[in-house]
Amino acid sequence: MKGAFVISLDFELYWGVRDSKSMETYKERILGVREVIPALLNLFKEFNIHATFASVGLLTFEDKETLLQHMPKEASTFTNTAYNIEPTYLKELGNSEIEDPFHFGFTLLKQIQASEKHEIASHTFTHYYTLEEGATLDYFKADIEAYKTRTNELEIQLDTIIFPRNQFNVDYLNVCKEAGFIGYRGTEKNWMYRPISRKKETIIRRLARLADSYINISGMHCYDWTRLRDKNGLYNIPSSRFLRPYSHRLRAFEYLRLKRIKNAMTHAAINEEIFHLWWHPHNFGKDIKQNIGFLRSILEHQQTLLKIYGFESRTMGKCYSIINSYEQR
Repeated sequence: MKGAFVISLDFELYWGVRDSKSMETYKERILGVREVIPALLNLFKEFNIHATFASVGLLTFEDKETLLQHMPKEASTFTNTAYNIEPTYLKELGNSEIEDPFHFGFTLLKQIQASEKHEIASHTFTHYYTLEEGATLDYFKADIEAYKTRTNELEIQLDTIIFPRNQFNVDYLNVCKEAGFIGYRGTEKNWMYRPISRKKETIIRRLARLADSYINISGMHCYDWTRLRDKNGLYNIPSSRFLRPYSHRLRAFEYLRLKRIKNAMTHAAINEEIFHLWWHPHNFGKDIKQNIGFLRSILEHQQTLLKIYGFESRTMGKCYSIINSYEQR
């Protein structure tokens, strides 16, 4: 098997940051997603990129009434009440995507679906945090069921789950397996990327990840095709690198950020491994020109590696098919 270039995006709109960012301070990035998604789709078409878009289920609706009808019947029970989606919060939503572009993304999802080359995956229905205090398997099961009900209506096949904040453990993975998921995105195998709750996060870990985006501290994080199946049967295609957004303060080091990514891609191509790049569309919602330009440089390098090593773009779902075919031989 040749190496593969995998892109996954955590498509959330405001649902993904409502507990940590105020609307006033983050609205520019969320509104920017309206420009970012079409720009990404055009760029992906130009370079023949096949991506996995993991969408929060709540943004897949056209109006508030339909969204409310699909909410899980039971309430979440997080100790930090900011993580719970309270009825009062839902009542304050606009009635439609036109009124409330921060929470509704149905038209954007339909653009992704219409391309017929990208995979739509689950980012859970309610952007559910599995490792925060008060999380329960029962609610997670209800969350999955709500998402599957919605995707059945949209004629979307869900094979992949990407966990919000990359939080997961074996218990939640077993629930995913029972629910019919085939694979998920794990984290880099290093202490600074290990899945933990927000409460246990430290400044040291955050600074280490920031530095690792510019210089090679933790390794290449490229993955052997034959070592992706977990004991529970799910395929794990871990992250190789988070694509940090453009930073004006760190603009002098952009060449290092690009070099870090390109070196790992080259390593994967030469060694016939998987390189997995991920980010959120709202990360590109500000400084859109710079972010799209940076991504273009990455995709140009992928095209070079494709010509030399056969380093093709694959969705996570396509990777499962390739691995499964190999295992059946």
